Amino acid sequence: MNRIQYQYQYYSMAVLFLQCLVVPATFNPASAEEQAPRTYPMQALAPTVATILNVPVPKQAEAPPIEAIVNDLQGSKKVAVLGIDAFGDAIWAQTRDRTPYLNGLAQPNNRARLRSVLPSVTCVNFACMITGGSQTTTGIETFDSKLACEDLFSVLRAQGLKSGGFGIKDWTGDRLLGRYADLSVRDKANDEEVLAGLMEIVEEEKPEFIIVQYGETDAVFHRHGPSSDEARAACGRADAWLARVVPWLRSRGYAIIITADHGQHDVQNESGETSGQHGSDSDIDCLVPLVWLRSGD
Repeated sequence: MNRIQYQYQYYSMAVLFLQCLVVPATFNPASAEEQAPRTYPMQALAPTVATILNVPVPKQAEAPPIEAIVNDLQGSKKVAVLGIDAFGDAIWAQTRDRTPYLNGLAQPNNRARLRSVLPSVTCVNFACMITGGSQTTTGIETFDSKLACEDLFSVLRAQGLKSGGFGIKDWTGDRLLGRYADLSVRDKANDEEVLAGLMEIVEEEKPEFIIVQYGETDAVFHRHGPSSDEARAACGRADAWLARVVPWLRSRGYAIIITADHGQHDVQNESGETSGQHGSDSDIDCLVPLVWLRSGD
């Protein structure tokens, strides 16, 4: 063996030795995939709520119930869906320092994601939450559109149960959810007023199902962009809102489902100003958080 061959063999053995040291620490795509929250279609939410409350699933629902949530919340007599408008999973990931309450609620065994139906806009996806149908099924194009399929509110009503739909005046929670639910609030200018009215109704009427649209996040994201400092502050206020309403509802027998209708992405106009938009099929617009909790009674 000449000197060159000896040096090459020595070099090859050294490289092999280093590879053996490095391989155990390399990135494993399968492990990362296993750790990512499971994603379900938005159409699965209404069947999940119906199954928990032991009522028929809306007839035109396009997905089965989410088994993990049904197993955890089965036997609950009341369910509250809290929809944080535009609070996409990507936005939550970049604002976790502002959402300590929600972070503490979400554990690997009670967290997943939903994928919004298209277009990824508010009225279409809140309509999906109460029907299990995509836009072609629900017929919803604006919050004043008429539902073309069966909804959770009518299913519950047929079973002698009550429901509530809540939101700011002239928003989807008011004009769509409030129109079809048994109970709602009227002429509320902001999320705080909506919450106060909701609390009164829950105390007096004790509806078995409520769904709420929290709106400030969407408004701030549209105005300043979801990556702005203003958006981060708005996420903090949404977290504080959850910290008030979640324990209050749980103490009154409600199982909780926290989610959103869609996300948002940043856009810049010709002058360089940033705002927020949504409606596309991108993950940032369509993937939203899903967290659930048993009641605290």
